[in-house]
Amino acid sequence: MPKPKAKAKPKSKAAAVSASKREATKNNNAVSAEKENEMEISDPTSVPIREQCRGGAESMYTIMRHAELKESLHKRYEKELQQLYSRTYSSSPHVRYRICYFVNLILEKLGPNAALDDTQCDEILETMLERVKDVSAGVRKQAVLAMQRFQIPDNPVDPVVCAYQFHLSADPLSSVRQCIITCMGRNYITVPYILQRLWDVDEKVRRHTYVNMCNYPVRAYRVAQRLTLLEQGLNDSSANVKKTVVNIMLKAWIDSYQQNYVALIAALKLDSSEGELMRFRSVTKQMLREIFEQTDNLQLMAQLPLGDDCELHRCVPLECLNVELLLYWQCLGDYLESTQADESDQVLPELSVFCTYVNKFCESQKPDMDKFAQIEFQNMLLSLVEILDSYDLGDEIGRSNMKTLIKNLLKDCLLDHKIVRVLVRCMEKLITDLNDRMQFFIEIIYETCDLNTKQNELVHDRNLISTLLDDLDTPSKMKISSLKVKILELEEQEDNFGRQKEYIQAQSVNKEKMAVTEEYTELIKPLLVKHGFLDMPARPKLSNQERVLKGLFTSYYMVASPHVQKLTPSICKLYKDFICRHLHSSDVDIFEWAIKCGNAYSMFYEAYTETVFRVVYHQFDNSKEVRLCETSVSCLLELMDHYGIDYVDKLSRKIDARGLGSKTSNRRQLYTVQDTYDGEEDGDQTVQNSEHSVDIIMAIGRYMEMVVDKGVSLAIVRGLCRLVLRGHIDDRPEVLEQLLKRYFNPNAEPIISQVLGMFFENLVRLKKQALLQPCLLPTLWTVMNCSFDAPLNAVQPDYVVKFFIDLTIQEASSPKSNIHNRIALSFLHYIQNYFTERREMCRLLAKELTNLTINVLNGQEVKTEMLEMADKLITSELEPRLVKNIKVFKTMLDGSFNPPSREARDDLESDEECDTATVASENIVQSEQVSVTNPEKSATEQTLTNASDPQAEASAIAPTATQVSEPILTTFGTENRARDCPGMQEF
Repeated sequence: MPKPKAKAKPKSKAAAVSASKREATKNNNAVSAEKENEMEISDPTSVPIREQCRGGAESMYTIMRHAELKESLHKRYEKELQQLYSRTYSSSPHVRYRICYFVNLILEKLGPNAALDDTQCDEILETMLERVKDVSAGVRKQAVLAMQRFQIPDNPVDPVVCAYQFHLSADPLSSVRQCIITCMGRNYITVPYILQRLWDVDEKVRRHTYVNMCNYPVRAYRVAQRLTLLEQGLNDSSANVKKTVVNIMLKAWIDSYQQNYVALIAALKLDSSEGELMRFRSVTKQMLREIFEQTDNLQLMAQLPLGDDCELHRCVPLECLNVELLLYWQCLGDYLESTQADESDQVLPELSVFCTYVNKFCESQKPDMDKFAQIEFQNMLLSLVEILDSYDLGDEIGRSNMKTLIKNLLKDCLLDHKIVRVLVRCMEKLITDLNDRMQFFIEIIYETCDLNTKQNELVHDRNLISTLLDDLDTPSKMKISSLKVKILELEEQEDNFGRQKEYIQAQSVNKEKMAVTEEYTELIKPLLVKHGFLDMPARPKLSNQERVLKGLFTSYYMVASPHVQKLTPSICKLYKDFICRHLHSSDVDIFEWAIKCGNAYSMFYEAYTETVFRVVYHQFDNSKEVRLCETSVSCLLELMDHYGIDYVDKLSRKIDARGLGSKTSNRRQLYTVQDTYDGEEDGDQTVQNSEHSVDIIMAIGRYMEMVVDKGVSLAIVRGLCRLVLRGHIDDRPEVLEQLLKRYFNPNAEPIISQVLGMFFENLVRLKKQALLQPCLLPTLWTVMNCSFDAPLNAVQPDYVVKFFIDLTIQEASSPKSNIHNRIALSFLHYIQNYFTERREMCRLLAKELTNLTINVLNGQEVKTEMLEMADKLITSELEPRLVKNIKVFKTMLDGSFNPPSREARDDLESDEECDTATVASENIVQSEQVSVTNPEKSATEQTLTNASDPQAEASAIAPTATQVSEPILTTFGTENRARDCPGMQEF
C-alpha cells in the first residue's frame, strides 16, 4: 500500500496573528508611500520634488514615472502637467519631444475603434500641427506620429494630409520624411506624393518608400505608377535600393499574379502612344532580366507556348501571339543565349524557319488597321527583327532567306524607323563589303520611291499600253493617254529643275507627278489584273508619303553607322536624286528626316554642308514646329562638333549678310538709312553688338533659356556639353555658366539634370575642372541676387560653393596649376571689392576660404600674394566675423591650423537640437528583415528600451553624425537626385 502523506501541521494562533500583522504593516507602508508620493507631486510647494527636479524636463520625467504606479492618480497628475505645461512650454527640445511622445503613446495604445471628443481632437491636432514645424527633428517626428490617427486621407484638403504632403517633400531631415511615409494613409490621392520620394536625395528614404509601398496592392496602382516604381528602382544608383526592389517588391508583385510572368508583363503595358510603348519595352526587359536570374530555366520555358508544327517548329503560334508574349519570348531567348544555357537551342527555331515565321506575321498587316493596332503591330515586328538580329549567320541557306526577307520588308511593308535601323544593322553583318551593301540599299530605295522613272513600264512600255487599251472605249483611252502625257511632261520638268538645283520647284513638280501617277495607276491596275499581268497584293498598298519616309529612313541609317567612313559615288548620286529634293518638303515628317539625312551626309562630304546648314539654320531661327526645332538644333550642334565653331559661325554670318533675300524665302529685305554717330566709343559698341547678334553659340544659349519644351532643351544641353568636353569652347565661360544655372534649377527636367550630372562627372574624369573656376563667382551671385519668385531662389548658396569646391579638388598639382589657389585669390579680391555692397556673399566667401585645399608648398609667390591680401583685408573696416575667418585662413597658409571636416563643422552649426531613431511600424520592420540584417526598432520600442538607462535616453535624443550629414545633391532640395538612365547617349 502506498504510504499515506503526512498532514500539514496547523499554524499556531500566535504565528497566524504575527503573520497578519506583518502583512498589514506591509500594506500600510505601501499606502503610506503612495500617499507620500501623491503629496510630493500634487503639492506645488513640495520641497523634495523641487530638490530632485530642477527644471521642466526633470519634472516631466518624474511625473511620467509616477503616473505608471496607479491609474487613480492620473487626474492629479493631469492637473500638475497642465500647470507644468503653462511654464515649460519652453525652448527646451526635450520637453517638447516628451509632450509629443506622450500624446503619440496614448493614441497608439487606443484600440482600432477608439473615438475622442471633437474638442479634444481639435486641441491635440492644433498643437501637433504647430509642433510639426518645430526646429527639432525629433519633435517633428513625434508630432507626425501623433497626428497619424487624426488624418482623413480621402479628403485632399485635410490639414494633416496637407502637412504630410509639405514635409514629405520639404523637410530637411531624411528620417522625418521616412516617418511620414510610414504614417501617411494610402489611396489614390496620397500615393502620388509618396511615390515622389523615389527621387529623394537620401537612399534610405528611397528604400523606405519601396519597403512601405510593397504592402499596397499592385492592382491598386495605375499602370504608369507601376512602370515608375520599376523604372526608378531597377535603375537606382544605390545597390541597397535595387536589392530591396528585386527581393521584396518584385517578389510580392509576382506572387500577386500567381507566378505568371506574362500576366505581370501585361499589367505594365501602356500602348496609347509610341513613346509609352517604348518605355514599357525598356522597363519590362530590365524586370525580366532580374526575374530570369532568380528562376530555374525549365520553369521559365514552361510559360512559353512553343508549337510543334513541322513548318514552324519551336515558334509561338501566330494566333496566340501578342505584345507581352512576344516580348517574353525575345527576352528569354536573349537571356539563355547570353548565359550559354543548354536550353538556348530549344527556345528559337532555325533561321530559315524564323524568316518564314516573320513573313507570315507581316501578312497579318491589314489596310484598315487603326492607330493603336498599327502601333502594336510595329512594336511586335520590332521584337521579331531584333530576334532576327541575334541569330548566328553560319547557315548559308538561312543567310539567303534572311536577305530575301529584309528586301521584301524594306520594299513592301510599312515600317517604323526603329525597325529599319535594326534591318540595316542585320545587313551590315550579312554583307560586309561597303559598296555591295550600299548598292543593295540604293536599289531598294530607287525602286520603292519610283526614282527609276525611265524604267517604269506602266508609262514607257508602248506595247504593254497598247495591249491594255485595245478593249477600252474611246473616252477611257483618251483619259489614260492624257494622264500618260502629263506624267512624261512632269518628269522632264523635274529633271530640269534638279539639274538647275531648284529643289523647291523640283519638289513641287514631284508632288504633282505623284498625284497624277497615282490616278493613272488606279486606272491601269484593273486592266493588268484582267490580262494576267498583275496579282493583287496581299499587303496594304503604301502611300507616296510612306514610301518616301521609308526611303529616307534607309538612307539615313545606312550612312549614320560606325562601319561607314566615306561616301561612295552611288551614295552621292542618291543624295542628288532623292535626299536634296526633299529638303524643302511641306510634309513635316519627310522634311525632318530629309534634314537628318542631309546633315549625316554632309559630315562625310563638305560640299553638301552649306546647303544643309542654310536649311537647318533657317528652321532653327524661324520654325514654330517643336519637332523641327529639336532636329535643327541637334544638327547645328553636330556640325559645330564636326567642323568647329568658327567654320559654322562663318556660314551663319554669310547667311545673315545675305539677309532674307536667300533662296529659302520670297521676301526681300529693304535698306534702312542709319544715323551716323560721332564718337569712336559708340561706333565700337555698334560693331560689337552687331557681332554679338550673330554669335550662334549665344543665340542657342538664349534659346535654351526661353524654350519650354523638354526635347528641345535636352538637345541643346547635350550638344553644348559635347562641345565643352571636346574642347570647342574652352574660352567661353558663359556657356558653362548657363549649364550650371540649368543644373542648379530645381524645376529642371530629371533627364536634363541627369545629363548634366554625367557631364560634370566626365569633366572631372577628363581633368577639365579648371573650366569651372571662372564660373564660380558669377553663378553664386546669380543665385544670391535672383528675385524671390525665381526658381534659383530655392537653392542654398553654401551648397553651390560646396559643389564647386568638391568638384575642383585635384589629386596632384603645382602651386601655379592648383585650382583652389586661384579660387582663394578670387575670393579675397572679391571681398576687397564688394565687402560694402554685397555683404552676404562676402561673408559666405570668407567662411568657405577654410574649406579650400590650397597648395603653397614651394610656391612662395602665391603664398605671399595671399598673405598680403589677407593682411590688407584684416586692417580694413570689415565685420568681425569676416576678419575672424580671414585670420583662420592665414593660419592655414602658415600650416599651423588643421580645420575640421566640413561634416563636423556642419554638425556644430546645425540648428537641430535633438533627434530620434528612424520611425518604422512593426509590420514594416518585419518586412525589411528580408534584406536587412539588423532592422531598426520602432520609436516606441526604442524609447521604452532607453527609459531604464539615462545615458541611453540622452543618446536617443541627441543627433548622430550620420543622421546630420547629407549628400552633395541636397543642393537641389529633396526633389532631385542623380539617376541612372539606361540607353542615354554619350557626349
